[in-house]
Amino acid sequence: MDYSSVGLKCGLEIHQQLSGRKLFSNKVSKLTKESPDSLIKRNLRSSSNERGISDSAALYETKKNLDYYYEIHNNNTSLIELDEEPPKLISESALSTAIAVSKLLNCTIIPNIQIMRKTVVDGSNTSGFQRTGVVGVNGYIKTSKGNVSINSVIIEEDSARRISETKDSVTYRLDRLGIPLIEITTGPDMKSPDHVMEVAKKIGMILRSTNSILRGIGTIRQDVNISINKSSRVELKGVQDINSIHSIIDYEIKRQKTELEMNRKEVSHVRNIKPDLTSKYLRPMPGSARMYPETDLPIIKLSKKFIDSIELPELIEKKINRYRSLGLNKEISNKLANSNKSFLFDIINFEEDPTFLARTLVDTTKEVRRKLKIENFKFPDRLLIELFELLSENKITKNSISEILERFCRGEIISEICQDYKPISDSELKKIISNIYNSKKDLNFGAIMGLVMKETSGKADGAKVAIFLKEILK
Repeated sequence: MDYSSVGLKCGLEIHQQLSGRKLFSNKVSKLTKESPDSLIKRNLRSSSNERGISDSAALYETKKNLDYYYEIHNNNTSLIELDEEPPKLISESALSTAIAVSKLLNCTIIPNIQIMRKTVVDGSNTSGFQRTGVVGVNGYIKTSKGNVSINSVIIEEDSARRISETKDSVTYRLDRLGIPLIEITTGPDMKSPDHVMEVAKKIGMILRSTNSILRGIGTIRQDVNISINKSSRVELKGVQDINSIHSIIDYEIKRQKTELEMNRKEVSHVRNIKPDLTSKYLRPMPGSARMYPETDLPIIKLSKKFIDSIELPELIEKKINRYRSLGLNKEISNKLANSNKSFLFDIINFEEDPTFLARTLVDTTKEVRRKLKIENFKFPDRLLIELFELLSENKITKNSISEILERFCRGEIISEICQDYKPISDSELKKIISNIYNSKKDLNFGAIMGLVMKETSGKADGAKVAIFLKEILK
């Protein structure tokens, strides 16, 4: 498709969840699959702002006259999420991350942040509004097709999670409500799907570089704003997979062209992405009437000293280059740099074999979790540091790491486990190799290696076994 001939303009809104506590509550930012402890029902309606104007999107939702049900889990829902208690002061870690992201996007930091209430009456917020505040403005990122402007970086609460619906009601779960969310809005500077993909990937890389984000399906969401010649801007919500952006844009261009050919003049509005990547009408485009100041929270005053004190993380693309310079191949460098274990790699600094360290952190731990069917288990950082300290002191072997991790997951004490994997002496190892070789001379090198490793049960280093065996075979 010739995108220049149709006058394609695209902008992005990227929403990324942050780890830690909720933005205005001490509850943890974590979703749950457990059955709810209780259920409440609410009805919401739109209200006018201080000038007596009602938001068109809010009025549209009010006309649906739906009942909203909310599932409550006591471990991650407080009275704040129920809108029955004033919000606590903003999460400092979330705010610091938003400032760091703003700086990485070359934004001007707002020194006095006014938390606002954004009217939302589709049931996704029990209060009928979302708390939001602008942190950075007027930034840019460099791309292969020139600079792309960053209009704003916003810190806000995520919405409740839609669980089910009927023609008369919608049921939400409150575990997601209040999770810190960074919203990054670009200018309409992208003129092709490939450019949109490039920008989405670069912003995603910057967000992952902070090591302060939640990961997994639904933790990052993209909205794409699209217009063509003689058409109004349309916002497409719910782009989960950036690899589908190309098809989504093409479908929307065709849809807008059809509307123009049928002489149907559309006003700006919001659409939802369907499973087949086409879209359906969701609501009118919201306007400025939905915003008003949050009176339960003070203005956040940021001094220059505080802003300057926010340290910027090393970007993932720079980490990859650094890891390659240490001898790691492209695959493991990418895995490590994009994982949440890269900081451990730098702390442990296992100069003897950095590739083994990297593979242990990103591959071995994953393999153990998968084998034991405990995919959500998190190995303590202190455990991994301790194992490599023992390895450096020659108190355990490389080949024992996987078995040690498995036994730890089964509840055994790490100090007792490691006693079983003390390296055997060189003389004893040579004796074992010699005995196996003399009794199995008909086997090849690899087969003898396997028998030796089985005999020594993780107490011998594979590289050393190979050296000694080669000496015997000379």
